[in-house]
Amino acid sequence: MAFARLAAIAAVSIVLTGCINSATLIRLKPDGSGTVEQTTLMNTATLKGVLGGLEAQGAKPAGPVFNEADLKKQAERMGGVTFVSAEPVKGANGFEGMKALYSFTDINKVRVDQDPNMSGTTSGGSFAATEATTKNPLVFTLAKSGDNSLLTVTFPDQVKGAPAAEPETPQGGPDMANPQMLAMMKTMFDGFKVGIDLEVAGSIVKTNADYVSGSRVTLLEMDLGQLLQDEAKLKQLQSKVRPGASISEVKPYLKDIKGIKINDPVVTVEFK
Repeated sequence: MAFARLAAIAAVSIVLTGCINSATLIRLKPDGSGTVEQTTLMNTATLKGVLGGLEAQGAKPAGPVFNEADLKKQAERMGGVTFVSAEPVKGANGFEGMKALYSFTDINKVRVDQDPNMSGTTSGGSFAATEATTKNPLVFTLAKSGDNSLLTVTFPDQVKGAPAAEPETPQGGPDMANPQMLAMMKTMFDGFKVGIDLEVAGSIVKTNADYVSGSRVTLLEMDLGQLLQDEAKLKQLQSKVRPGASISEVKPYLKDIKGIKINDPVVTVEFK
């Protein structure tokens, strides 16, 4: 019985990761204050099916998928922010979740995790996900540049110094040459999307970011459903990228690949 529960919990972790859609929008004023808007959606049909299977194993989930206590804990993890409000939202294809708003007075104290927050997804049930920690944070530094404001966003450029992979051996994860594996991945990650955007109050004077639209900069975007559709480019990427590769090492191979947007490890945005 213990083994069955352990296997069920592992299944939840995989499925929850695959059916999440997370969007973070950081709105920044020249004085360093602003808001963080986080929208987290989950495929509720998939989630309910998994939770029903867990209940059959004897686990008893309780409460909604997201609650205010979880969102306030997320504020503590981000540091320097205050929870303001939250509202339920619905997306396409059965995705539902919560839009949470946080405020801050000093962007220098804020840390935004690149990984979607999974804590509380079962609201404290006996199989609740492990509480998340900010392990891959974006670090913000705001300074003056003459009459303008200059924001520096630093990504963890991990992992330098890892052993090099053998060139003839695919090293980027599951074997995408296996049709069954690829089909499983497409199903598992259909709808999986994570994005982090920055919107400044004013106009951008200068930036080294690759993805800019008006006063908004896309800092990070990953759409695995879209990425998995181009099998040829996915296999090519997998053959060139070793486990633990840094942003600097991966970026040159992403030029024509849809579904992933990343910038240099250090992004600067000067605005007024």
